[in-house]
Amino acid sequence: MAAFHASPAFIRGVLGPIGSGKSVGCCIEVFSAACEQEPGRDGIRRTRWVIVRNTYPELKSTTIKTWLDWFPEEHFGPMSWDVPITHHIRFGDVDCEVLFLALDRPEHVKKLLSLEVTGGWINEAREVPKAILDALTGRVGRFPSMRDKPDHIPKECWPTRSFVIMDTNAPDDDHWWHTLAEGSDDPDENAKMQQQLADLEAQLLELGALKPGQPLIEFFRQPSGRSPRAENLPNLPVGYYQKS
Repeated sequence: MAAFHASPAFIRGVLGPIGSGKSVGCCIEVFSAACEQEPGRDGIRRTRWVIVRNTYPELKSTTIKTWLDWFPEEHFGPMSWDVPITHHIRFGDVDCEVLFLALDRPEHVKKLLSLEVTGGWINEAREVPKAILDALTGRVGRFPSMRDKPDHIPKECWPTRSFVIMDTNAPDDDHWWHTLAEGSDDPDENAKMQQQLADLEAQLLELGALKPGQPLIEFFRQPSGRSPRAENLPNLPVGYYQKS
């Protein structure tokens, strides 16, 4: 996950086997960015994040469970279980609001259209329609607002870090992830996707969400769980992948 964390790309995706630490890495990426946000005019580092999963049961039993394993309520404050489920973390000069949404169908895009967030994470992206990714990219970089920006920080650097990150287990070959990350055997499909990316890049530059010179998108693939380079093995039971 080191290369994933170091990448400056606006959209980052990581594909890997079950148990490889993808979800934990994404949790840490959100939290780190919240702590690194430059303080606003009042000295507070405010950020707002949206974390997406395909269904409410999966959101609650996997995504939120992983989040609370690392940021437990007894240390980081209580969760609000009203819709949208929210974890509002406050400590020191950090004020981090995390929204959890289940968005499993394209019509659920409307749930995103009124959001103004710093960034977002799509958990298990192979279960989520590409329309959700398209909508989310247009909602990030909108919080905190320019009214909160201190005078010494350039406009293009506010918020300090805004991004969309995604993780997934291996999708089917005809999935949008595979087409974006590795290309399609269909030249027309590749051309269509490249045009969509060019349009998205122009849109994000106009909105100010994508910084000049910033890469738009980058994908990462973790080693197989049976590889000598497999990640996260120290945190897994002995023989975890051999038994699966």
